[in-house]
Amino acid sequence: MQHRTLYRGDCLDWMRRWPDECVDLIYLDPPFNSSAGYDIRSETGTGGTSRARAFNDTWKWDEQAADRLRRILEDDGHPARNVIVGLLHQLGESAMLAYLTYMTERLAEMRRLLKRTGSIYLHCDQTASHYLKVVMDGIFGANNFRNEVVWSYRTGGVSKRYWPRKHDVLLFYVKADAYKHRPLQERVLYDKPFFNAQFDEEGRPYADVYVRDVWDDIKPIINVSKERLGYPTQKPVALLERIIEASSSPGDMVLDPFCGCGTTVVAAENLGRRWAGIEISEFAIELIQERRLKEMGITAGVEGMAVGTDAENSRIER
Repeated sequence: MQHRTLYRGDCLDWMRRWPDECVDLIYLDPPFNSSAGYDIRSETGTGGTSRARAFNDTWKWDEQAADRLRRILEDDGHPARNVIVGLLHQLGESAMLAYLTYMTERLAEMRRLLKRTGSIYLHCDQTASHYLKVVMDGIFGANNFRNEVVWSYRTGGVSKRYWPRKHDVLLFYVKADAYKHRPLQERVLYDKPFFNAQFDEEGRPYADVYVRDVWDDIKPIINVSKERLGYPTQKPVALLERIIEASSSPGDMVLDPFCGCGTTVVAAENLGRRWAGIEISEFAIELIQERRLKEMGITAGVEGMAVGTDAENSRIER
């Protein structure tokens, strides 16, 4: 695993090549099992827009899912084997189980790559967060669960038939008790002065307190956002900077196995961390290089792997 390198291909294949305990922090924003396809939209030279498929997030029970299930069940030492047995009884051979076996294989490799001082943040939503937490309890250990962070936001699109779904979940786990964590602070304003209150430049009383597990101060990427690149699941840099600043030190290695349009690598670069990103979409790799890293004056290495092959049989194009 090399610093400032983008790896094109399936993250499972790449991670199987790397040694144990070589990563300090992992953030992943994987497919959510949303049953949708997502497109990249970009402006053309004629003032219009072009569209290319970024990824599909539609799952089904098929031969590949059955193979994943078989591999997990036949591995008596797999940390999530018992969890998957229970989910098989609960869900049957379903689209959700196909998704969860996909995630299980990859999360197990991520645990192997993490140092004992390392942390992992899994970004998900209400579709499968409850199942993913059970899987992560099996792989990382329930005692290594630290937080379910809620990222709350306001965007368009609401329903009158249920409460509008306006939050994502970050499942924060660690490898062991030796993990790094730097508590961050946020400013809270109050209506009335209180004992030992401090006052800002406008005369309002405030207190600086530790950031809680509900993050409602970070705005999402919308159509008019300055950061917007047209990538459908783009996350704001401020979100990743908060995670990286709290859970790593300068010089640490940060890995994003589903790096999409590269928000994690930008945030890691901003904070003086080493980084590597894996992305299966060639369009996304080009977007990171041409629209993000080039603007920062950075040239990243790119290594490609044939998609859909086992790690030991994959062809590397350098």
